[in-house]
Amino acid sequence: METQNQKWVTSSFLAVSILVGYLLFAAAFQVSGLFDLEAKIKNFELTIRLLAIGVGALTFLGLYKWGTAHQFMSEVVDELSKVTWPLSKDTWNSTWVVLVFVVIASALIAMIDWVWTSFIHWVLG
Repeated sequence: METQNQKWVTSSFLAVSILVGYLLFAAAFQVSGLFDLEAKIKNFELTIRLLAIGVGALTFLGLYKWGTAHQFMSEVVDELSKVTWPLSKDTWNSTWVVLVFVVIASALIAMIDWVWTSFIHWVLG
């Protein structure tokens, strides 16, 4: 069970690291547009890409080596393994019930809106 948990913990750390790297990359390009850094720094795009990859890699290594984060994610994976997930049939049935009630609620709101609009036109008209 521990090897299965380790795979999910490592995957979650990798996902967070990719997100951090992408956010840095996107933010750097937004800032570069404000300060015209592309004209001032040679190979600006390559520099930003390498910086984002480096920060993402450091984030991954930091999370992987940090005992508290590792323990927390292991506990999260353990708790998620205890969850009883609904069957596909149950999910579809619940989805149809929600859709039917949304249609009914929409019809009721539309009817109340039509009545209220007619009343306002009658009063003002």
